[in-house]
Amino acid sequence: MKRIAPSLVLVAVLAARAHADDVDVRGFEYLDVLETSDGSIWKGVVVEQTPNVAYKIATADGSLHVVKAEDIVKLTKQRNPQYRVASTTRVENGEYVDGGTGPALPAPYARSGARLDAELAMIVPTGMVGQVFETSFAPTVRVGYETLLGNIGLAAGAQARFTYWRIPGATSDAAWTLETHLYGRGALHVGRVAPYLGFALGLDTNYLYSNSVSMSQTQLGLGMNLDFGIAIAATPAIAIDVGGDYHPGTDSLAAGQDASIEYFAFRVGSEFRF
Repeated sequence: MKRIAPSLVLVAVLAARAHADDVDVRGFEYLDVLETSDGSIWKGVVVEQTPNVAYKIATADGSLHVVKAEDIVKLTKQRNPQYRVASTTRVENGEYVDGGTGPALPAPYARSGARLDAELAMIVPTGMVGQVFETSFAPTVRVGYETLLGNIGLAAGAQARFTYWRIPGATSDAAWTLETHLYGRGALHVGRVAPYLGFALGLDTNYLYSNSVSMSQTQLGLGMNLDFGIAIAATPAIAIDVGGDYHPGTDSLAAGQDASIEYFAFRVGSEFRF
């Protein structure tokens, strides 16, 4: 009787598959990568190891594979592209079950923590003030905290914007607006990219000086901003933020006047994540 070649025995062992439904590979941030002498590469989670004998590795399709230790030439780890925090989904026969909705979104590049935004906004006045002021520029600072719930980010904090309005022609008149608001924001983090929508509400301080009558006036009013944009992470600690917002005319430029501060803004800046 012919002896069965060792290589055939190895193939038979490697082909033996058992379901590992209790192991959700997507719940692990890093995968184990086994490279064997025959050029095969196994990616998954090592669930059992017998020194110098064999490794058992669970793969993303819900199977369990046994690989002989003597055939492994390299054992490394790599980031899991399907990582999902606290996933309750498992795979059966190539389908997602137990509440699964399909392939997981790429893991967020960001983590929960404090946020500091520094931006420069181009302010385009509209409405009645659009006839008084020209397009102006305004530095904006935002400080807050963002909590990540899976791929969803919820942020809140305080922001300030100072706009020194450009007035047409050669004039000694001056006007500026200081916005001090509280803000809330919701974002969808997909890998490095995080589109968001936000809302801010607070106090607007409007200052107006007329050189012809040598008189100035300061007016306080309700300020509001509706914003949108996208943050793209350059590193885990720094993201580039591009977006815009709309400031409806909820406050008056000066007492006794109907002109309200209304504008559209286009923003670019950096977000620092701590």
